[in-house]
Amino acid sequence: MRLLTRLDFDGLACATLLKEVLSIDAVEFCHPKDMQDGKIPVTENDIITNLPYHPNAGIWFDHHASEALRNGEAVFNGRYELAPSTARVVYNYFVEKGEGEKLRKYKQFLIEVDKVDSATLSPEDVSNPKGWVLLAYIMDPRSGLAKGSNYQISNYDLMMKLIDWMQIFTAEEILEFPDIKERATRYFDEEKVFKEALLANSRQDKNVIITDFRGMDAPAGNRFLIYSLFPEANISVRLIDGKDKCVTVIAGGHSIFNRTSKTDVGALMSRYGGGGHRGAGTCQIGAPHANLILSDIVAQMKKDG
Repeated sequence: MRLLTRLDFDGLACATLLKEVLSIDAVEFCHPKDMQDGKIPVTENDIITNLPYHPNAGIWFDHHASEALRNGEAVFNGRYELAPSTARVVYNYFVEKGEGEKLRKYKQFLIEVDKVDSATLSPEDVSNPKGWVLLAYIMDPRSGLAKGSNYQISNYDLMMKLIDWMQIFTAEEILEFPDIKERATRYFDEEKVFKEALLANSRQDKNVIITDFRGMDAPAGNRFLIYSLFPEANISVRLIDGKDKCVTVIAGGHSIFNRTSKTDVGALMSRYGGGGHRGAGTCQIGAPHANLILSDIVAQMKKDG
């Protein structure tokens, strides 16, 4: 079977687990918006994880709250449930199917996946990440490490290797591999520049942090750092250029340190063709309309408090 998954820690973890219990012939990384818009050809021989529902899929696993709003009546093989990660959904499903012995070794690993994907992180996890948390930042395309550097192997090839490495090695062992080490070095080298870029391109409007990275190549960095810089805010919105600068990606998220926001971010983003969880979500807007939609989103976040 072919696996279609998201290119992040949770999506890769799903692939690692599924390769333990099923015969996976190929893995492809897909953007959630492309899946949602029907741009990805899907057949009954495909497994979809950590991506929007597609009626043609043979098996589907997900945990995003916005999918319940969109596909509450859908009938499918697999499992949808609100959980800290989709990898947790996959794990629970196959343990109930009698595959617990094969998956037993992933118990601690899944705790780390849950922690990262649900953003249940400590200040130390943001300021001085280690182990699986650091690897998660390296895997996450939102960290910006995939572009703008002459790596020995491509980001795609490295992510494919990671799926298999996570079956065998500890986080500490993986972090010593040269292809990982050069990305980790870049992450820490650009930390100061990224912090300066955040401060230069961010402002606070009542409870909302607005970061506008349109028209610039933002340095690599941790998407959670913004909450350390604006501790009184409880929610953020970030704007970056999408494909060919024809669209603007708007990403929203609750502060992981000041957890008082009442906004359902996934539901809010779904109004504009996006989605996500209660605490985080994204949408893609035609670039000429982005400022108008941003105003609506920020107004709702301020109204919610």
